[in-house]
Amino acid sequence: MKIDLHVHTSEVSFCGHMSASEIADAYKEKGYDLIVITNHFNTYTANRSANERGVLDFFRYYNDAYHLAKEEGEKRGLTVLNGYEIRFDNSDNDYLVYGMPDEIAAGYKELFKMSPKDFSAIANEEGFLFYQAHPFRNGMRITNPAYLFGIEIKNGNPRHDSRNDIAAIWAEKFNMHAIAGSDCHQPEDAGVTGITTERQIKTEQDLLSLLRDGDYRIL
Repeated sequence: MKIDLHVHTSEVSFCGHMSASEIADAYKEKGYDLIVITNHFNTYTANRSANERGVLDFFRYYNDAYHLAKEEGEKRGLTVLNGYEIRFDNSDNDYLVYGMPDEIAAGYKELFKMSPKDFSAIANEEGFLFYQAHPFRNGMRITNPAYLFGIEIKNGNPRHDSRNDIAAIWAEKFNMHAIAGSDCHQPEDAGVTGITTERQIKTEQDLLSLLRDGDYRIL
């Protein structure tokens, strides 16, 4: 299976230039079997959604956009799972989250106020996975590896230098789980990288098991 773990849609991410249907078309055309929608999940996006789109409940809005992408994927034989690219109010770092329960995500206002250390404790307790995205991109600060399940060692966004080579060295040095994602926002980003596996991944639990076991290869 060919999987992209870092994909944005315009329904939530203001910097995204592809709708759910356009994303589904692009990834099906490029031979992917599964994508994870990781729209921006932070105070800025929540506030801008409220001000410009009249959104009252950001979690419900976010979740509705995911289900739209899932439906578009199903029409094309593409599996679409939910994730988050979260940013906390006290830093400019971005983190990829997989398997976070809805009841926790629904408390987004409190989540955004947390530190990575506190969020990590919740992730460990609840069994979901917490990675730092593009940790060596300009403006990022590396997070204590003790707080993370892993890091993104290959980010495909062509408009940023994510210094993927340094990220790969860092992951190896600290024995961290390594992932890759296209960080897709517009057509030329789609399907640049990701992971591949022999397993059949259909559900969120399948994905979490795959990531925990490391039974995949970076594309």
